[in-house]
Amino acid sequence: MFMRSRLTRWMMWMGLAAAAMYFMDPDQGKARRRELRTKIDSYRRAAERTKLQTS
Repeated sequence: MFMRSRLTRWMMWMGLAAAAMYFMDPDQGKARRRELRTKIDSYRRAAERTKLQTS
């Protein structure tokens, strides 16, 4: 039901395009992708630590 509206689909695709342009920017995209990878890695390490502590 959520995706049935033409406007909703259009807005979703525009949001995805904006995110892609943000990360694929030729000037700062490389640094943004590196920062994102660093954040994701830190979240994974924190999740692993939490998982080990609860086991």
